[in-house]
Amino acid sequence: MISVAKASGFRIAPVRSLCKGISVRLRRRYLLLWRNLQGRPKLAYHRLIWGCSVAYDAWAMARNGIQPMNWAWYRAFGGAHFNATPDVKRANRKIVMVTVALMAVDVLAVAAGNVCIYSLAVLTHTSLTAWSLLTLLVFLTGLVAFIRIPIRGSHRVRANYTAAAKAARDARVFGIPGGVRSAAARFGAGKVEAGAQGEESTAALLELLLGIPGTAVFHGLQFPGSPDADVDHAVSHGNTVFLLDSKLLRWGTYEWRSMGDRDLIVRSDGYGAPRSNAMHVAAAGYRYLLGPDVEVIPVVMIHGRNTSVGPFSISKHGVHMATAEQAMERIGDTFAFALEFWQDNPSVRAALASKLKTFGGAEQSPT
Repeated sequence: MISVAKASGFRIAPVRSLCKGISVRLRRRYLLLWRNLQGRPKLAYHRLIWGCSVAYDAWAMARNGIQPMNWAWYRAFGGAHFNATPDVKRANRKIVMVTVALMAVDVLAVAAGNVCIYSLAVLTHTSLTAWSLLTLLVFLTGLVAFIRIPIRGSHRVRANYTAAAKAARDARVFGIPGGVRSAAARFGAGKVEAGAQGEESTAALLELLLGIPGTAVFHGLQFPGSPDADVDHAVSHGNTVFLLDSKLLRWGTYEWRSMGDRDLIVRSDGYGAPRSNAMHVAAAGYRYLLGPDVEVIPVVMIHGRNTSVGPFSISKHGVHMATAEQAMERIGDTFAFALEFWQDNPSVRAALASKLKTFGGAEQSPT
């Protein structure tokens, strides 16, 4: 917590005021981000660790210039709660009924125990005071059980809800990010690890889009015409598909340059070697696969502290370049504003799923 406080500009104050300042500040700016998380742990110390990790995630996003509450689509759809299916509602209703029945049995058991104690006192001709310790023990045992029964029932209800929410999420997320790690021997461990971190950062952000109805996320798709290369991510919504290439870069302003038929990513100050990018080739291949009615938009998403995009943000082949903040805002706005005219297209999801190099998430067909 101290490192978070230092990086956020807080003074090293007493622990109580420090934690309160961090909590108020993060909850105010990332209220929906907190609400969007499911499956809070049961145990108190696990809950503390969970809360610290959520705070760190929100702080890390802000540290890299990503502020979801600035996005109109996230304010409308972010943190959307899972709508329980009839099966989940039925299972939870059964848990509630069993919990109420057990609480009633507990009350009856305590009453029966006290009746037994009273009967023993009458039969043995002794005062009830002599049985006070046993009476107290029976009462406390019943009280503890009366408290624990609804708590355990609520945990079971929450577990059912969380499992169903995870299943619903997995049904819309396909593939595994970070597959570039398998090419460490070919490209070098340093470059591959940076690429994998960029992919995993993008994957975490793309899951925020699942609050928009009809959105599906894909990781690690085949690159058209190349058995080794891949397209890092794709996000589909109806007849609109964004193809995403994740880049984790050091500070600086980046933009496009062209050399013949090649698109090059360069730093505006000329530092470093140009990076060739073939996302326009991937976009052309997926346009052919998906057909003329589907709009395919290629985007290079840049991660990294103090990174920005210069004026030449669209290559001559139509590939967009944007920071993670800009890309997430544009993708979400595109999907959210099109909801009024949106029509589901399972064939697009099926075609994209057929191009996955590593399949993950749901085991069923993405229809």
